[in-house]
Amino acid sequence: MKLLKTLLATAVAVSAMPAMAYEAGDFMIKAGVINVSPKDDNSADLGGGARVQIEDDTQLGLTFTYMISSQIGLEVLAATPFTHEVKIDGMGKVGEVSHLPPTVSLQYYPMSPESAIQPYVGVGINYTFFFDEKDAVNHVDRSTGAAFSVGANYNIDDNWMANVAVWKIDLDATAQTALDAVDLHVDPWVVLVGGGYKF
Repeated sequence: MKLLKTLLATAVAVSAMPAMAYEAGDFMIKAGVINVSPKDDNSADLGGGARVQIEDDTQLGLTFTYMISSQIGLEVLAATPFTHEVKIDGMGKVGEVSHLPPTVSLQYYPMSPESAIQPYVGVGINYTFFFDEKDAVNHVDRSTGAAFSVGANYNIDDNWMANVAVWKIDLDATAQTALDAVDLHVDPWVVLVGGGYKF
């Protein structure tokens, strides 16, 4: 009788524990601070050693993930618009440009679905469109390129999680400036730190 009571108590305790497992059909919404940092020396030489530089920017980032299976997810990256200062060596700021970089990635979660820590890797495609060009920047072409990502979720309970993620994006575009057309090789690192909710 005592053994039966112990087994029943254990069963109740286990059933009361949060089931943090990832399952097909789960949906995750994550939000946080996101930074886009273009690589250094991100354009062709304008002559005389002068180069165009695009500064980084930080905004609100959002990701939406649908779990196709317990270890495969489909993620969409979105954010509020980024605005970057455009500088030329020796001249300082010459303009600004805003952009949105929606990115769709297929993710793989290698850990057991029950693990509280869920690292993942992803590969996908980025589509960046530019707008609101100012001053010496007249127009920047849209860009489509590959995106690679790594990240990790820490499941606080069955619903809430902390998250950190990093993307490397292949982003090349041609900018029309007051001086000349410039080929930009932005290729930014994108870093998101935040939290999310799974349901």
